[in-house]
Amino acid sequence: MNNEQTVGLEVRGTDSYEAVISSEHPVIRGEYEEVLIHSTESIDDSRFPLPLLINHNPENQIGVVENIRLEDKKLVGEVRFTNDDLGKMYEEDVVDKVRNNLSIGYQVIKSAIRDGIKEVSEFLIHEVSIVPVPADPNATFRATEFNNFFTRNMNMEEQKLSRSQSKKLREEIVEIRSLGKQHDMSDMADEFIANGNSLEQFRSALLEAISNQEPLDTPEVPAFVRNTKQEEYSVVRAIEGIEDVSKRGYEWEVSKDLERSMPKTNPNSVILDLRTMTSGTAGANTIQTTVDSSIQDFIQAKSVMSNVNAQRFNGLVGDLQIPIGSSASGATVIATDGTTQSAETTPTLTSKTLSPTRIADVIPLSYGLLQQSSPDVESYIRRLIGSTFANTFDDQIIGGSGSGGNVEGILNTTGINTVSNSGSEVTFANWVSAISELGADNIDLTNLKIICNPANIDNLVTAVKYTSTASPVLDMKAEEGGKIGELLGYPVYATTKISADNYLIGDFSQLAIASWGGLEIAKNDFYDDRRFISSLNAIMSFDAKVLQATAMCHITKA
Repeated sequence: MNNEQTVGLEVRGTDSYEAVISSEHPVIRGEYEEVLIHSTESIDDSRFPLPLLINHNPENQIGVVENIRLEDKKLVGEVRFTNDDLGKMYEEDVVDKVRNNLSIGYQVIKSAIRDGIKEVSEFLIHEVSIVPVPADPNATFRATEFNNFFTRNMNMEEQKLSRSQSKKLREEIVEIRSLGKQHDMSDMADEFIANGNSLEQFRSALLEAISNQEPLDTPEVPAFVRNTKQEEYSVVRAIEGIEDVSKRGYEWEVSKDLERSMPKTNPNSVILDLRTMTSGTAGANTIQTTVDSSIQDFIQAKSVMSNVNAQRFNGLVGDLQIPIGSSASGATVIATDGTTQSAETTPTLTSKTLSPTRIADVIPLSYGLLQQSSPDVESYIRRLIGSTFANTFDDQIIGGSGSGGNVEGILNTTGINTVSNSGSEVTFANWVSAISELGADNIDLTNLKIICNPANIDNLVTAVKYTSTASPVLDMKAEEGGKIGELLGYPVYATTKISADNYLIGDFSQLAIASWGGLEIAKNDFYDDRRFISSLNAIMSFDAKVLQATAMCHITKA
């Protein structure tokens, strides 16, 4: 294996620690057990040596793994830590055997499924991370006598002092990260940690940054969710408690609290909190590490309509009425001598009422999956639920009929602008016409966004041009949240929930999306001739309304 390359971050530490970074231990990945074949032919070593990260976060490199080699179907390397405060803190924990577990980030190049086992015969390793719970139990630092920075040239008193200082530093770093995450300032927190700034310095900077921000929509969080038990919340354990009363713990306390805003339809169901994270201690059927994303996060990531700057109202109780002023609303001009220069007008106020609409779906899960305690399983179930409801959200918000238990979608909202083309494709002139109509209605043209069907990307790339010889209008810049690029400088989002040859352009800040309570889950067991399946019946309450119809324009091919 080639070990001649270098990593970008300079590592000044002199001590190295031998560790197993991967093996052929089978790991559950969805419906299969995955095995990484360890041979000289299977491992792509083009990126060796490897960066050492914290929890697979590329923003937190704390060392390097070098001299990587195969030993008895295990990949072994030597770990060196950076000489900064964060690197020293993690090195100390390794020496004290507090953080011993490792995990690799890799890309599958070639694999085959045999007898329910996915054998990966070729893979590329990107990085090695220190993690709380490894998927591979063999991936750990080897039990050797460490001769490290902590004991080198120190007497006992110096060691005690250094350990005390290191403990304080660790506590401050944890607090900085917690505050950064709480206030959506994680990048700022990472920067302060990297620069060696103190907790007090971060608090001062954070306070100043928050004071300069515009007010954010911060829904009320139930009392149960706000306390320290938030870190113990497990979706898997909540589902298990439906049939096993002995497993009804904190998750069911949260469920009872959420029932205030979302009464249960089934007495044997549980209401999941959409926002809580998971981290807990080891134990039977208990999630043992942090799951970075809540169900709400997965909905946000997969739902296009959650990424177009709509106004969100979460954690509601009862109907929500939003007053809307007419175009007659406005200020009256007053002369400098105090006399009125224009007649006063009485604004006409209307309102939009958002009421909880129940949407339901069926989510199949195997019995075996729910018996696992892996953080990957917890994350998989959250992702599955989130993806399912993200699709339903987009379908309802865009095209809901407004009757029969459906929300009133944008396309069925009375009064939205329309542009139709009689030709075979929507043209550049159609887009200009749509933007002109929105501008005539005093819509903020700097805030427009576009939604299309993925099948129409070819039209936007090849057909819609300024002139017959100009470059395509669509500038492809794929990003998260469904964004595929920009059209005339406006962000473009793609979803199958809008029909082909149909487009939406508008100011989506005039769209209100509301949600009530959490996610109600019940179990419905059945047999499908292959294996036992535990089907989850999931129900959520939400609504959506266009506040100003003229802020939207529907472009279609006749």
